[in-house]
Amino acid sequence: MKKITLLLFALFALQTLTFAQLPNLGKMKDKAKKTVTKTAKDATNDATSTKKEEPKSDNSSTTKSDTKSTDTKASGNADGRPEYDTNEGVYRYYSIVRDESRSVKNQLKDEEWNRNQEGRNADAEKYWNKAKENLEKLRAAGESEKPYFKTFEEELTRLDAERKDKWHNYTQDKLYERKLENYSNWALSGWELRDSTLEPSYKGYKAFRKDFEASRPDKFKNSYVQSRIQKIDTYFETGVYEVIPGIKEDIDDIIKDMYAKNSRGEATYLLNASNYLKKFDKPTETITYNKKYLMEKTDEVDALQAQIDKEKAMLEEYISSGKFDAHVAKYRQEIIDAVRVGKSMMTNATYENMAKAGAAKDGTVKRVTITNATWLVKKNDYGIPLYKYLPVDIALTDKDGKCWLAYGQIRKAYEGGGVYGGEFFDYWNKQAEMNCANINK
Repeated sequence: MKKITLLLFALFALQTLTFAQLPNLGKMKDKAKKTVTKTAKDATNDATSTKKEEPKSDNSSTTKSDTKSTDTKASGNADGRPEYDTNEGVYRYYSIVRDESRSVKNQLKDEEWNRNQEGRNADAEKYWNKAKENLEKLRAAGESEKPYFKTFEEELTRLDAERKDKWHNYTQDKLYERKLENYSNWALSGWELRDSTLEPSYKGYKAFRKDFEASRPDKFKNSYVQSRIQKIDTYFETGVYEVIPGIKEDIDDIIKDMYAKNSRGEATYLLNASNYLKKFDKPTETITYNKKYLMEKTDEVDALQAQIDKEKAMLEEYISSGKFDAHVAKYRQEIIDAVRVGKSMMTNATYENMAKAGAAKDGTVKRVTITNATWLVKKNDYGIPLYKYLPVDIALTDKDGKCWLAYGQIRKAYEGGGVYGGEFFDYWNKQAEMNCANINK
């Protein structure tokens, strides 16, 4: 009974709701009809529109990718740039050129470039080559007449010129800096000037300095460069002249020694003129080098050279006149005349004959004297005997007729235990020329 009551109540409510909505039912039907009609019409229009945008066939063999490329090139960009499409070749080439060009620009910015010129140059060149490679791909794709292509082309040309100019400036700065370093090492440290393009002289340095300042004015003003320049300038202005006192001292020593008295009571140069001429070579070479390569002002070294020249002229005249040879010959003869055979202190025919036989290889023996009356003992550093000996003087005449004093010894070798062996002759050869007239004196 309860179920029937509920069912009747539901039917009554439904009937009431339906009658309440009857006035709007017609309006809902009209709205639905209009919506259906409009949707159908829009669909027809869309189909017609799509059909009009399809490319017309030119009866040629056109691939799907060619059609897509044609659609992309027909963009709305005023300069002909391709529309965004990562799967389309032309756009990819375009985007690479664009991005790599930006990368080149970034590398060439002063704040970047000055951090590491060599690294930035290498990177900029790499990016530029990639951009150029893809620009050529755009050219092959028929894009070369598009305004954007020409803009790219001009920009790459400009960027390449800018990079090359920056790199040239950098390498030239380094070149001049390296040359300055060479001059600094040569002038201040005495190193060999290894750069063959540089003249090792104050004239060469001044010419380089002038060229440096004119060619690389900004680099020339650099504080490091100016520090080096100042040191080298100071060296050529004052430092090179610091050697003059030493040169003067060397010259004074030679001249003083020339005129010093020897054991004969005469000036030393009289017997050594040729040697003193050679001694002046060293200060002369030093003066010549300094005048040619280092010193712009030469008054002081010229005066020193004049002093050398004066003494050399005297020595040369003394030699060329024959006086030098005559004096030396006289001196040598005096020495020869002073040589004598030692006084005989022992007579022993056996020993004398041993000496004659030993010296016979040098000529004809004229006289032999044993110059000590007793045997002498020769010991080592520890006081142990080595041998006993008798000194012997020998006068002989050689094959040219000259007479000589020769030395030798009669010896007995120590055999230990206070025992010495038999006698033998130890020859010391010719020692000094002597006057044949004095052999028996």
